[in-house]
Amino acid sequence: MSQRHERSEGKLKALAGILVIVGSFAGLGCSTSPNNSGEGGSPAFTPKDVQINVGDTVKWVAASGTHTVTSGTGSNDASVGHLFDQQLAAGQTFSQVFSAAGLISYFCRPHEAMGMKGTVTVAAVTAKTVQVSASGTSFNPSNVEIHVGDAVRWVASGTHTVTSGTGSSDPSAGALFDHPLSSGQSYTFVFTSPGTFHYFCRPHEQFGMKGTVTVTLLKAQTVQVNATS
Repeated sequence: MSQRHERSEGKLKALAGILVIVGSFAGLGCSTSPNNSGEGGSPAFTPKDVQINVGDTVKWVAASGTHTVTSGTGSNDASVGHLFDQQLAAGQTFSQVFSAAGLISYFCRPHEAMGMKGTVTVAAVTAKTVQVSASGTSFNPSNVEIHVGDAVRWVASGTHTVTSGTGSSDPSAGALFDHPLSSGQSYTFVFTSPGTFHYFCRPHEQFGMKGTVTVTLLKAQTVQVNATS
């Protein structure tokens, strides 16, 4: 066989290999699904069910399509729309602050038959009580942080007082509370406003028996729900 013939045969084999590779890629392209992830789904609120506290907000965003955010279990509910009934076009939002505990059902009027419903579970904010030990010449812990509506309970070992103010020279000493304590006794005070509250023990003030209570508002949160078609 001549060298010219061998070169021609080699070129044909190389061309055939390229055609096979191109055909393989073309086959892969044909087998790919034409639908993107998330397409073809049913209309829905996402997340469907949310849990919040009293004072929190739910913000509905119409990510696509036209919807309503309508309170009630469905159009046959006797109280349908009493709490809220808001229309939403794509890109629009609606926010609702929930001021009472309970289970709130809602749905989308145009897509009710397709099961586009959701719930908001609103929990009451439970007040807490933080305990402070009054023993020896110290309060333990001497500094506590609570929210408005929470309480501090002082429990005594020995004889003490729980007296509001920075010390006996404070003009407002004892204005908020000034309670004597003997061993085994306790005193509880509910803090109804934010701020930093200083207090001390009268018998042991010279030993630095003081403390503070820092009271903050419970920060409300906003939960987003997307309405999609």
